[in-house]
Amino acid sequence: MWVGQGQKRVDACDVVVVGAGLVGAAVAARLTQEGLDTAILDAQCIAGGATGQSAGMVLTGLGGHYNRAVDAYGRPKAREVWTLTVEGRDRLIEAAEQFRVPIERTGSLALAVDDDEMAALEESTQLLREDGFNARFGSGDPLDRGFRAVLRYPDDVSVDASALTWALLTANDVTVHERTEVYSLEREQDGVRVWAQGRTVFCSAVVLAINGYAPLLDFYFIDKVIPTRSLIFATEPLNKLVLEQPCCANYGYEYCRQLPDRRLLLGSWRHPHPSSQEKEAELDDVVRDGLLGFASRHFPDAQIKAHNTDRWSGVMGFTPDGLPLVGRLPDMPQAYFAAGLGGRGLAWAFVVAEQLVRSMMKNTNPATGFFG
Repeated sequence: MWVGQGQKRVDACDVVVVGAGLVGAAVAARLTQEGLDTAILDAQCIAGGATGQSAGMVLTGLGGHYNRAVDAYGRPKAREVWTLTVEGRDRLIEAAEQFRVPIERTGSLALAVDDDEMAALEESTQLLREDGFNARFGSGDPLDRGFRAVLRYPDDVSVDASALTWALLTANDVTVHERTEVYSLEREQDGVRVWAQGRTVFCSAVVLAINGYAPLLDFYFIDKVIPTRSLIFATEPLNKLVLEQPCCANYGYEYCRQLPDRRLLLGSWRHPHPSSQEKEAELDDVVRDGLLGFASRHFPDAQIKAHNTDRWSGVMGFTPDGLPLVGRLPDMPQAYFAAGLGGRGLAWAFVVAEQLVRSMMKNTNPATGFFG
């Protein structure tokens, strides 16, 4: 049920989920299945944020390569992170099949832009295969577009993330209040008062599924979730198929996918340096210029021009250690959250939802960053 501003109000319910993206929808669907009266509040509309602006790529692992994760976290933790994203991908496929949302089972490519990244891909492939993951390395350029090497994930998929989000909400009859920005949370008796545009809602628990926007709602996230600018260009339909699989390149900073209508999606993001005082407009320019440079080097036939190409920008959330942040607020234990999904929210959505709902039903604290 979708409720516009000024229509039916929900002033009390069991759980309020803040955020109507795929993560919020998966959480709300699971809570509803558990018999809890659940409503979603969103500042925009269903799948109007990162979910709707994603390229629909459901990818194994984190944005960087596996060898870096092994160095950063140790091999057991890196293996667990990659395993969780594989589980999340498989759960998403099951949901898409259940709701008859088309899945493109093409696999994905991680492409090296220079010799250093080629070595990283080769080392990562060896580590991945030793740890039981389906990954293949190839030297040279499978696309003949100036890349140095490729790491193939044959089991990755693409999906219309907006359609899947809508299907989850519709099938579980979740009430969604669009254009209802949440301003603050307040402890009240044994519950939480949610202060939002045009209404306040009292609930027993709240789930924050707003990823990179989390620092705007609670100071707890200020040093834990880094809002990160992203940009996607969508070209006019090309004359032919140029990409059979979605791709990531340059350690995940650039990504691309060709849609069934032959339009090419090219995306980019840039992590601001912790000591940087760059203004938001300046960072937007950095992201735009980086994406235009990538496109001109590797996809000149797309003929992307900054001022006459369809494009949209968004905000992703990253954590300092690169791991998703899952838990509940220390000064408000009725408030649970999932944030800092690092541009891989589609692969994390169902894993995160399961962990949060399980913790809420048992009144336990999820391990922060999955690994406490």
